[in-house]
Amino acid sequence: MKSGGAPLSTNEPISVSFNVSENYVQHLAVVAVSILTNAPRSAFVFHVLTRELSEATRARLARIERDYPRCRFEIHLVDFSLFEHMPSPLEHVSRDARFRILLPKILAKDRRTIYMDVDILVIGDITPLASVDLGDAMLGGVIDNYAPSKDLMDYRTKELGLRPDTQYVNSGVLVMDLEKLRRFDFSAKCFATIERLRDVLSFVDQDTINIVAEGHIKVLPERWNCQNRARTRQGERPVIRHFTSFTNKPWCYIWKNRSWPLYLRYLLKTPYRDRAPVFAWRHLKGFFWYRFTKKGVERTLVFGLLVRKRKV
Repeated sequence: MKSGGAPLSTNEPISVSFNVSENYVQHLAVVAVSILTNAPRSAFVFHVLTRELSEATRARLARIERDYPRCRFEIHLVDFSLFEHMPSPLEHVSRDARFRILLPKILAKDRRTIYMDVDILVIGDITPLASVDLGDAMLGGVIDNYAPSKDLMDYRTKELGLRPDTQYVNSGVLVMDLEKLRRFDFSAKCFATIERLRDVLSFVDQDTINIVAEGHIKVLPERWNCQNRARTRQGERPVIRHFTSFTNKPWCYIWKNRSWPLYLRYLLKTPYRDRAPVFAWRHLKGFFWYRFTKKGVERTLVFGLLVRKRKV
């Protein structure tokens, strides 16, 4: 695929990239199959950035390749020592999420890739996204839909140094022009920014990407990263649904979760289908009883009502 929106070569697979730890590969498999199901005429190469993968996990990904011959997985082992000393202010966000900033270096021969988190589901054809015209921009992304309060705007402008008119994007889905990012020395600038603002950053990877690429990001339509909604604000059916809320992720078993049936549909098409009965049972049980721990506090809910709260 050509940078800047040139037509996609019929012989060139679409590059899609993920960063995951071992215990999130099931979700990666679901996302990959959702992509393949909804783009039946396109070929894909899925780049997986990870610390390590067991042979059993690699074998499951190989089964997807056999089931869908128009895709292949490329595993890239990342030196975690580059990241282990970075700040991690949000306990639910792994340091592995920062591997994406290395994509211009790791995919040294690629011209463009679509980066995706694994808390998403693709429900339409992403082929047009692969060749979207970025113009002079290095990245394409969708505006983050978290309503910016005054405190959040002060944080972004006063602490992060972003201009007040900067359109802050969600980093869960990014179209990355790797050639431009390499010329810009994007990866090195991200590491330098994280070190410079290590005592300030809240969303380390997303904040950093917005700071470093400020002025070089093209804002894309909401359908390419529809966050916590079944429809865009314009009423359109999204192509990519992104479950950014803690309680909205398909694997969150809380009673009010409504995303899991769609996830289950694709899970049954993956080599992880053997886990589907337990996955469905936990969600059904979650209608009545749910327990979770966040920030050192364990909460127990019965029929959605908080009945117990204790420190752990």
